Amino acid sequence: MSMRRIEINSLPRAFFFALIISVWTGLNAVAAGKELHSTNRRAIGLYEEGLELAEREQFDRALDKLKAAIDTDPRFLEAHLRYMDAFRSVGRGEEVVEMYSTMRDKNPDSPMFNFLYGRTANDLNEKRAAFRKTLSLDPQFYYAQFGIGGSYMLEGRLNEAIMALNKALEIKPGMTDALRLLGSIYMDKGMPLQARTALERAITVDSNDVQVLLRLGQTYSQLERYESAEKTFRRAAALEPEEPLFFYYIGLVCEMNGRPAEAAENLERFLRMAPDHEMAPSVRKMAEKLKKEAG
Repeated sequence: MSMRRIEINSLPRAFFFALIISVWTGLNAVAAGKELHSTNRRAIGLYEEGLELAEREQFDRALDKLKAAIDTDPRFLEAHLRYMDAFRSVGRGEEVVEMYSTMRDKNPDSPMFNFLYGRTANDLNEKRAAFRKTLSLDPQFYYAQFGIGGSYMLEGRLNEAIMALNKALEIKPGMTDALRLLGSIYMDKGMPLQARTALERAITVDSNDVQVLLRLGQTYSQLERYESAEKTFRRAAALEPEEPLFFYYIGLVCEMNGRPAEAAENLERFLRMAPDHEMAPSVRKMAEKLKKEAG
C-alpha cells in the first residue's frame, strides 16, 4: 500500500459528519463555553445542564433544560441551536422546522429568528433565502453568512462557498468554523497551500480544535511536511486520547517519513484500541509488513 500522503478519502466518515453538522452550528467557540449570547446566569446554568444531558444522550431531559433556558432568555441564540439539535436527536426534525417557521412568522423583522428558521429548513435554497434575509436585517450577523457558504459547499458549488466564507471572515476574522470549512474546501479542490493558510489561522484562534488539527495534519502530509503532520496529529491525540484513529494517522505519517518501527507501533496501538474497526484487517497487514521492514 502506498502511503505517500494521507488522502481525503482516508478520513473517517464521523469527521465528515461532524464537519457538516458544524456548517449549521457555526458555534465552535460556543461549544468551548465562549461568546454566549446571554448574560442571564440562570439561563446559562440551564443551558449548561442541557448540554451535559445531551452529551450523555439523555435527549428528552436535555430538551426540558434547554426549553427552560429559552423561556428564561428568549434571545439566547445558543440555547435555541442546541434545542433544535436535541429535537433532531430524538427524531423530531420536522417538528422543529414547523416550530421555528412559526417563530419566524411571529418575528419577521428579527435577524435571530430568520437565521434560526434558515438553520432548520431542509431546502438549501430556502436556507439561503432565510440567511440573506437575516443579513439584510443585520449585516454583521456572521453566522448567516457562514450558513450561506455551508449551503454552497453541500451542493458542491465550491467557488461560491469560498466567496461566501471569505465574506463571513470579513465580518469576523477569527471565526474558526469558517476557517475550518474553508480549509476543507481548499483540500477538496486540491489546493493544500491555501488550505494550510486557513487551517493555521484557525489554530491560532482555537488551539484545541481537534477537527482543525486533523485537517491540518492531512494538509501537511499533502505538502510532504511529515514532521509537522506527525506533530499535529499527536496534538490531536493528546486532546482526545481515546480516539484510536489518531494513532492510525500517526502510523501513516511515520511510514511516510521512513520510520517503519514507529509506524508499526502506532498502527498496533490503533488495533488494540479498535480491534473490530472496519479498517482493522488492512491495518493489521500493514503493521506486519512494517515490522518486517524494521527488522
